[in-house]
Amino acid sequence: MSKRSITYIKPQEPSFLTRLKAEAGYKEPDTVETKREILPCDADELKDKEDDQPVVVVLKPGDLTAEEAAKIEKEEEQAPANLEDRIVFRAPTKSSGSSGSKRSRSEEDRPAKRNKVTGVKNTKLLSFDQEDEDDV
Repeated sequence: MSKRSITYIKPQEPSFLTRLKAEAGYKEPDTVETKREILPCDADELKDKEDDQPVVVVLKPGDLTAEEAAKIEKEEEQAPANLEDRIVFRAPTKSSGSSGSKRSRSEEDRPAKRNKVTGVKNTKLLSFDQEDEDDV
């Protein structure tokens, strides 16, 4: 078998269609060749603009100001990375407010239930305490 290549030759557009497209302001859609072009990149576009910078609010004297934050950021950028430090990945922790309160309540309830357990007089009979009926 011989290799065959398939090519497509776009036919020339009729003149009346070109005139209509020109009057309507039609723009040709992107082709594969135009999508592969490398767009010029400006260095100004890569930098953050002033509007994109975070807002610094100083509430008390001694808080970090915008100038101090910029100075610290420049120092961190210029400082070389410490390659001897070990990288540690940790699982995210749950919020302490909601989970801590649930744990403390359950821990407080457990010793109270254990202390209230009474001896069983007759193991063959089922009996329910009044406390169990109140909980329902």
